[in-house]
Amino acid sequence: MNPTTQSIADFDFDLGPAGDAGPGAGRQPDRAVDAARVVIVDDNQLRASTLAAALKGGSQVLVTVTTPDARPLEQERTPADLVLLALGGRNVSALATGASAVQRNPFAEVVFYCDDAESPEVAAAAALGITRIVPARDMAGWLARAGNLLARGAFLRRAASACMAAAPRPPVLETLGAASVRMPLPTAEMQFRESYIRFLLTETGSRQEAARRAGVPYRTMCEMIRKLGIGND
Repeated sequence: MNPTTQSIADFDFDLGPAGDAGPGAGRQPDRAVDAARVVIVDDNQLRASTLAAALKGGSQVLVTVTTPDARPLEQERTPADLVLLALGGRNVSALATGASAVQRNPFAEVVFYCDDAESPEVAAAAALGITRIVPARDMAGWLARAGNLLARGAFLRRAASACMAAAPRPPVLETLGAASVRMPLPTAEMQFRESYIRFLLTETGSRQEAARRAGVPYRTMCEMIRKLGIGND
């Protein structure tokens, strides 16, 4: 079989600190959890391998090279952070693959590339408002500079979202929201006024600027500060 078109479904490159890339090295489930994942979908094996090699500078990037007719991305255990999709191939599915990747991971970066700017799939992408389409000849050079940054950025956004979702809600005072809790309006107004003035003073560092932002005369601001005892802290 021609090596350019040979099926390379699930052919993983694990790019370690030394930049070593090889088949099977990417099959490290524990490491995959902590690494940004890049998926290259291209039916041109030679071009896909070149793009994978362009990412060899990343010490925390796991690259998977696959073909359009291989196992769908949504069946993978770990969502992709950076998805590189070739437009205009024999199997016209890059747009659907990109949509599927973003649906599974809203923080994913998707980049399309093509050889033929006149292909119907490129025209369809343009009609959908997709503007990030890189000429295939420029892809490797650009990817060497930007690929790891995009992948790690998307991975960190995904990780941050997961952390926020996993954090348990803090315990709160039981009295908050209780019907028996009441605060007189003058007391509430006084506390708000004090908190607001303290914020303005901290933010501006100037009584004059604080008065301007609060929309009150300078002398009025000084008098409120004196009555609240803020300057005596």
